[in-house]
Amino acid sequence: MKPDPAVPADQLNLLRQQLILAQVRIMELEDGRDELLPKLAEGEKLLTAAQSIADKKLEETVHLEKVRADLQAQYEHMRHMQHVTNEALTAARAAGAALAEREKILLAEVADLQAHARQLADTGRQQLDRITATETALRAAQIESAARQERITQLDTEQRALKASRSWRWTAWLRSLERALGGRKP
Repeated sequence: MKPDPAVPADQLNLLRQQLILAQVRIMELEDGRDELLPKLAEGEKLLTAAQSIADKKLEETVHLEKVRADLQAQYEHMRHMQHVTNEALTAARAAGAALAEREKILLAEVADLQAHARQLADTGRQQLDRITATETALRAAQIESAARQERITQLDTEQRALKASRSWRWTAWLRSLERALGGRKP
């Protein structure tokens, strides 16, 4: 470059100085750029990695939101089931109390029936004892009756034998006389 004659020399020197300073500044900036380019590439890598991590975290957040929604639904279902279970438990307790009351009534009835059965058994034993005593008395009466019947038969036999005897026939006139006289005895 040639100096312009119309421009004073000071200005030209000033311009040259500024130009040199600008070139130095450009070189410094280029050096800074050269130093910053690896850092910028590293920063871009970090930004890419951060973006990837952010995307993963976003996916995890979406997944966790789905899991939270599922857990919330399960929680609501479990609360409903707890309510239903509590109602069923209350109903079962009421039914159990009613059954316990019914059991008490039935046990009292069973105790009454057992007492009645013992009373009937005692009465039955007493009647059985009476029947046994009556049977024993009946057997004794039958034995006595059989003995008397045998004695009657024996006496009948003796009477027939007596009436069939010769002496009975020969004394028949005495008996008829006695009957005629009215059976008087002196």
